Amino acid sequence: MLEKQNVGNLKSETLHFPNVSTLMKISLGLILFTMISTVLVYAETSDNGVVQIIENGYLEDNSQYLDNTLFSSSPGSTITIINNDVVSHVLVSGNANSNRASTINYDTFLVCEFDPNDTQTSDTQTDDNPCDFNKDNRIVTDIIPPGESVSFTLTELGTYRIIDPDYPWIEFVIYSFPDSDSSNNVNSGFPIDEETAEQTSISEPTAIPSIETLSVTVDGMPFDVDFTAMGLTVYEIESDTDSMSLIFYVNVNDSSGKLDVTFDRNFFDSIYDGVDDKFFILSDGDETIFRETQTTFESRTLSIDVPLGTEELEIIGSEFGFSKVISAPVIETPVIETPVIETPVIETPVIETLPTNECGPGTILENNVCVLDQRCGPGTILENNVCVLDSSESSSTASSASPSSNKEMIISFAIAFGVAGVVAIILALIAKAHKKKD
Repeated sequence: MLEKQNVGNLKSETLHFPNVSTLMKISLGLILFTMISTVLVYAETSDNGVVQIIENGYLEDNSQYLDNTLFSSSPGSTITIINNDVVSHVLVSGNANSNRASTINYDTFLVCEFDPNDTQTSDTQTDDNPCDFNKDNRIVTDIIPPGESVSFTLTELGTYRIIDPDYPWIEFVIYSFPDSDSSNNVNSGFPIDEETAEQTSISEPTAIPSIETLSVTVDGMPFDVDFTAMGLTVYEIESDTDSMSLIFYVNVNDSSGKLDVTFDRNFFDSIYDGVDDKFFILSDGDETIFRETQTTFESRTLSIDVPLGTEELEIIGSEFGFSKVISAPVIETPVIETPVIETPVIETPVIETLPTNECGPGTILENNVCVLDQRCGPGTILENNVCVLDSSESSSTASSASPSSNKEMIISFAIAFGVAGVVAIILALIAKAHKKKD
């Protein structure tokens, strides 16, 4: 991914006062004072600093690469690098090319070797080269395996910008200042007359960079945003709840500006599936370079490179936590149904009163007296409201009539046989007499 080459006439960003006019010295003194003031506000001062490379820091899309990205120290201090990552790292010092700050692409990131045989020194490099980072050879560490550490000593005053050439998003800055107890600024590297000129320029009144605050309204609720601007001015901040973004209206008054802004997570954040997600930042509609320099449970800090000519800087997240309306959960009162108790219907048993007198066939009981049943004809009785033949009467009639009927049947058969015999005899006699005649 990385390409290294020797590029001639490379110059460093490290400040060194050349032998130029007094006006130039005053200007450089003002720039140095601005850097010192900024560091006093933001940098963590440490005589012996410790920087830890975060696990999976080698991944560009990791939420954090280092636990400490900006601090100040002094010459003679020891800086220790602890590798908590799963891969090895090598760190080198150098200078970022400010002319390419707005076009950095880590896929084609170019690190250039400083040519020690060139007539120029690392303190007099310029940015008129195609490199993204120019090594100055002041610090080059050994390979740091996972779980191991390495230390180096600061030997000079100035700015140390340190990166991993293989993973250039792993970057931190050390500002090396004179020891406050030193009266003669040993190891400053500046001639006596130039130091005097520097002190004279610093005594001139100048604006001290400080934390600025602007108010932004989200869904009618105001919130203060703290930021530090270098090389630019922020004159208004506007919210867009539709795109979940904050729009910074800026005026860049330097070749490139830098905006450092810290967002309280309760106000503005970028979250996806419950974990931190990257912010998306546009400079006048085009994606711009930024780094997340610090991440805590309460806040996230972004350092944004703002190209010259930018008017609108839009930072896109995923939610405005400050404007969330937390609604109390609606507790539904359970409906307790009263059971319906059915009153059992107790049927009163029908007690049939049996008549004390029973009546024979063809009669009915009326007023406890048997009378002729006029509802049906003779020989029938009423059963289930239907007139039917009185079986008892029919059987008795049949039984009484059966002997006489048999007798009459026998007599009838006897008479019939007798008549038939007489007729047969007569017919026989007639037939015989008829034969004799013939």
